[in-house]
Amino acid sequence: MATYNIRLRMEAGPRYLEGTTVGSGRDIIGVRRDRIADIISTGREIIVRAKADKLLPETITGATAALLVTIAGYGEPLSEGQWRELAGVVGGIMRDSTYADLARLRTLITQEQFLNVARNQGYGRFIRRLDDGRWVCELAPKLEDLPDE
Repeated sequence: MATYNIRLRMEAGPRYLEGTTVGSGRDIIGVRRDRIADIISTGREIIVRAKADKLLPETITGATAALLVTIAGYGEPLSEGQWRELAGVVGGIMRDSTYADLARLRTLITQEQFLNVARNQGYGRFIRRLDDGRWVCELAPKLEDLPDE
């Protein structure tokens, strides 16, 4: 019986080796490598649109860029922990266009860097904190707004 359980766990593993998990405790989400590339692509498009609409400053760098691209590109609410950790992965990949090993690229977005974005009133029309404490991008397409396939 124990061999059977070990085999199941081993077979489930590669799916997560293709990406990363972020958050902690009950807050953990799995994000596949291809999903991370989509987050970056979508997030960058939304950032460009927000800059054109003067919702964001022309220059966004470092941790701020990683945080904003992540929340815009993910398209669903994220807790602070999920957002910070996923932004660390996104930021590492954005610096390395060859999409090398995710574990090597992971960086930590500090709470101070996160709060610089979350508390900045200038980003108030771009990001919003929900009643349950999770965060969303105001410009990200809502699930109900997307056409059915």
